[in-house]
Amino acid sequence: MKDLLKDVLSIKGVQGILLLSGEGKILFDSMEGSRSGMSQRFTNWKKLIDVLGNTREADFVLENGRIYMRQTHNGYLLISMQLFASIAMIKLNCDILLPHLKSTKSNKGIKGFFKR
Repeated sequence: MKDLLKDVLSIKGVQGILLLSGEGKILFDSMEGSRSGMSQRFTNWKKLIDVLGNTREADFVLENGRIYMRQTHNGYLLISMQLFASIAMIKLNCDILLPHLKSTKSNKGIKGFFKR
């Protein structure tokens, strides 16, 4: 997963990435184990997802940084960044990344066997 997200993580000002399922469970945390990671600061991701509803993307500007949130095929991608980070570069990389995230889901059973 980290290989897919390395382009976004390499953008100047990006601090971390969090990938959430539609139920609010953490699927990937680039800052796992760090005290400053998003998953350590906020634990009720389900409540945030419920509030946002079907929002495709959101940009939260905070006192010490920003959080860009983008809906994926089965969850949300959250990118923590400093105020000076280029949101245009992040959005472009997310547009490129989202189809790859969809193709990484596992194909279960006979349905995956006959996939074209």
